Amino acid sequence: MSDLTPSVTTSPEFRKLKGRTLTRLDSEQKVLASGPLGPERLLLNIALDFMERHPDMRFDQAVFAAQAYCDRAHG
Repeated sequence: MSDLTPSVTTSPEFRKLKGRTLTRLDSEQKVLASGPLGPERLLLNIALDFMERHPDMRFDQAVFAAQAYCDRAHG
């Protein structure tokens, strides 16, 4: 008999997280495609988000982390 417990990947919380993630990635793609300054704008927005989440983070660290994120997510 098959396991009747719900899968983690079908839980409502997972579906909400997946939806938010896809929405964020779609938004980031629009910024990238917005023009010649799109990549720089996205990079700085993400760097500022990192600095808001981690108040002790320096600007150069935030830019480095943002670049790594962009390379992984959009590269």
